[in-house]
Amino acid sequence: MTNLWMLRPIPHGHNQMQYFLSHNRIAVGYPLDTNLQNFSQQEIRNKIREVDASWETGINNIEKIVYLMQKGDIVIVPEQNARDVYFAEIVSDYIYEPDLDKNDVVGSGFPHQREVLWYFDKKPFPRNELPDALTKSLRFPGATAELTKHLPLVAEIIGNTDLMQQMQTTTLSFEHLYDKALQVVEEALESRDQNIALKAAEIVLNYSKV
Repeated sequence: MTNLWMLRPIPHGHNQMQYFLSHNRIAVGYPLDTNLQNFSQQEIRNKIREVDASWETGINNIEKIVYLMQKGDIVIVPEQNARDVYFAEIVSDYIYEPDLDKNDVVGSGFPHQREVLWYFDKKPFPRNELPDALTKSLRFPGATAELTKHLPLVAEIIGNTDLMQQMQTTTLSFEHLYDKALQVVEEALESRDQNIALKAAEIVLNYSKV
């Protein structure tokens, strides 16, 4: 399943949007002097505590780029100017860049990366042209966020026909299962087993309150 992510271009406190575009990468900070590819969640946490305990709140950001993001996922990168956003598709597994794993060097400190392909020929998309629901979600203050609920909107914006077809197929599949579930409940209401009929009635009453 394709997921949608938001990732801000400010790894380790510095705007790296131009690096992202020129190198076809996205990244998070946390220079730990370590390739995290084979680390467990607890091992990452222990390494963060060892290097700088104040970074522990960022473990979710590291987990997303190391484990959770997958090839084919879509990423929204909102610029600091609050006017532009960029769209990209992830095309690689986790990448570790040891030359950027330096905490005390300006312009470094973001070794945890993924390779991407940028939509719109690397040109920004005007933020004020985004749907209101997506714009509100981009106000989330964290460095990364999972925004898959907005994937149908983004699929249309970027014109990804394969993704739009995938979303349509998923919707049709859900609707088919929903219809079958309704049929099961209707049949259960007519059951001679009073417990089954009462349970079905409870489902209907609870659903009517939604």
